[in-house]
Amino acid sequence: MALLAALGLSACVSSPDEPIVITKLVKPVLPSEARKRCAAPSALPDDRGLSEAEVTSLWGTDRLNLRTCETRRAGAVNAVDAAPETMEADHGY
Repeated sequence: MALLAALGLSACVSSPDEPIVITKLVKPVLPSEARKRCAAPSALPDDRGLSEAEVTSLWGTDRLNLRTCETRRAGAVNAVDAAPETMEADHGY
């Protein structure tokens, strides 16, 4: 029985040739610029009217750009905010 206990203890001791690796995940820091909302769509000119084609084109472009920017920005912020502060690695012990 003592022999079995000695064998079990020797299995827990690491070899001096093997490095000890500790894995620790650190929450990333998001730059403050990324937390700013995307710019609002461009203002329409006050000095003249726009044709129907200009209105449709400008509106569509502004909406697409705004939606795309905000979706990307919000996704990045949410991903960083959802990450745990720290997390110890599971080494199976």
